[in-house]
Amino acid sequence: MAQGDIHRTRDGRDLICRVQTDLGVDTPYVLCAPVLPRAEWGALVPKLHIPVRLGGVPHVILMSQMVAIPAREIGPVTGSAAAWRDEIVAAVDLLVSGF
Repeated sequence: MAQGDIHRTRDGRDLICRVQTDLGVDTPYVLCAPVLPRAEWGALVPKLHIPVRLGGVPHVILMSQMVAIPAREIGPVTGSAAAWRDEIVAAVDLLVSGF
């Protein structure tokens, strides 16, 4: 698993973006953000809700909803948000440091 990978959860219900970088050690929890089809989310908060295209379909990474989930619940990689790495890191910084 790499930072920016988009995964399906093991139960197959949700998409998540791995926010946590590879620390070189296995951790029991991994920091992730939900990924929803754009049509399923209302107004975007600039710099916290990152619009992306996955397989040609508009999606949004909800950085404001980040959570550490058990690594065992993370399923297969279905895409990548690596091209949006700078936006992902900036959103984490905004959440931690503020404006």
